[in-house]
Amino acid sequence: MSDGPVRITGPLLAVLSALLDADDNELHGWAIMRTTGKSGPTIYKILERLAESKWVTSRWEDDANTEPGKPRRRYYRITPHGATSARDLIAARQPKPEQTVRARLAFGWCEA
Repeated sequence: MSDGPVRITGPLLAVLSALLDADDNELHGWAIMRTTGKSGPTIYKILERLAESKWVTSRWEDDANTEPGKPRRRYYRITPHGATSARDLIAARQPKPEQTVRARLAFGWCEA
C-alpha cells in the first residue's frame, strides 16, 4: 500500500474535489462522472487507485434497493486520511496569487 496516488492529474484532483464536496456522503460513479465531466473509464481507474491507497472506501448497493432492470451501484466515500491528504494535495496544486498575477502580466491579460 502506498501513501497515496503516484500520478497527480487534473482528473484525479477533480475526483478528489467531488468526494470532498460530498461532505462525508457516498457518491456513486455516475454522480462523480456528472460532477467532473470525465468519462467512466477515467473515473473508475482513479477510484480504483484511490481505493488501493486507502483514500476511499466503497460498497455495493443492496439488492433490495436496486431498481428493476438496472445494475447495482457502487458507492464511494473518502476516508478521513484521504480527506486530509486530498485537501493538502489540492492546496499544494493551486497557483499562488503572485503566480497568477505574473502569468497574467506575461500573457498580457491585465488591463492597463
